Amino acid sequence: MAEHLNINTSTVSRALSEKSSEMISPDVVKRVRKAAREMGYKQNAAAYALKVGSTKTIGMIIPDLMNPVFPPIIRGIQSVLDQYGYTAFLAYSQNNEGTAHTEVERLISRGVDGIIYAAAFRKDSVVELCKSQGVPLVLVNRVVDQGDVDTVKVDDSLGIKMAVDHLLELGHRKIGFIAGPKDISVSYIRLRAFTRTMAEHDLEVEPHRIVEAHALSEAAGTQAMSVFLGQNPDATAVIASNDLIALGCFTALKQFGYSCPKRLSIVGFNNMPYLDWFATPLTTVSIPHFQMGERAAELLLKRIKSENLDYNEEVLLKPKLVIRDSTAPVIRPKQKSDAT
Repeated sequence: MAEHLNINTSTVSRALSEKSSEMISPDVVKRVRKAAREMGYKQNAAAYALKVGSTKTIGMIIPDLMNPVFPPIIRGIQSVLDQYGYTAFLAYSQNNEGTAHTEVERLISRGVDGIIYAAAFRKDSVVELCKSQGVPLVLVNRVVDQGDVDTVKVDDSLGIKMAVDHLLELGHRKIGFIAGPKDISVSYIRLRAFTRTMAEHDLEVEPHRIVEAHALSEAAGTQAMSVFLGQNPDATAVIASNDLIALGCFTALKQFGYSCPKRLSIVGFNNMPYLDWFATPLTTVSIPHFQMGERAAELLLKRIKSENLDYNEEVLLKPKLVIRDSTAPVIRPKQKSDAT
C-alpha cells in the first residue's frame, strides 16, 4: 500500500491507527484509508496487539441475556465500539458474583483493553480485581457502594419519585412496594427512594407494605406479590422494582381473582420492550437504555486512552414516566344514602 501511494510505510501505519492518525494531515489519512478499503486491507489483530500493546477488544458482562433491558444497552455499546474498530466479548454472570469474577478473569487473560460491567453487586470483588490488574472498568446501570469507579447510571431516585407522585395524583395513599434483592444497587436505591418520597408526603410506610422479591424476575415478582396481597387486602397500588417483577405482580393479581387497574394499580421500572403489547399495558419509568450503552463505551474508551487514573467519572441520566393503562384513579367506596 505504501508503494501504491508513494509514501512511507510508517505513515501508512500512523494513518490506520486511531491513536496516531492525528500526527499526520487529514488529507493523507483520508487517502490511506480509502486505499485500504479499495485494496481490501485487513489489520492483523495479533500483530497490532504485539506492536502497540492493545488488543482492540472490550469485555462486557451482563447478568442475564433474557432480561430485555440489556440488549439495547449492548447495542448502544457496540455502536460506539464499531466506530473505533473495537471488538466486544460478551459474558453472563447469571446474577452470581462468583460467576462474574470467573468470567472477568477469563476476559483479562484474553488481554481485553477494558471491561464494561452491567452485573455489579453493591459489594463486588470484580471491581477490586480490575483495579489490581490495572484493567479499565466502567459500571453501567448498577453501581457499587464504594463509588470510586467510573459509572453510567440512571437517576433511580427521581424515577421512583415520579412513580409515587403519579399514584398520589390519582388519589392513592395505600401504596406498596415490591423490592428487588437489596444486595443489588438499583433495588436498594429504588426502595430507599420510595420510603423517602412517601415520607415527604407525610405518608408512613408500614413494614408490611414492603415485600422483597428474591430476584429481579417475573417468577420472583409473582411470589412476592402473593405475599403482599395476603398482607395488604386494603392496598390500592403497588410500585415494582423493575418491569419483570411488575409482570409477576399481574400474574399474582389474576391468581387472586383481582383486576388491574380496577382493583389495584401497578407501576414498573425500566420500560423494557413490548410492554404496550400486553392486555393491560404497564405504566413504567423509562430509562435511556441505548444512551446508557453509548455513554459507557465512550467513557471506557476515554479511560483507556487517559494517563490520569486519579479521578472517576459518574454519568447520571434522567428517566421519564410512561403512563399506560395499569394505573387509574382510586375507586372510592360508595357512601350509603341517609335518605329513608
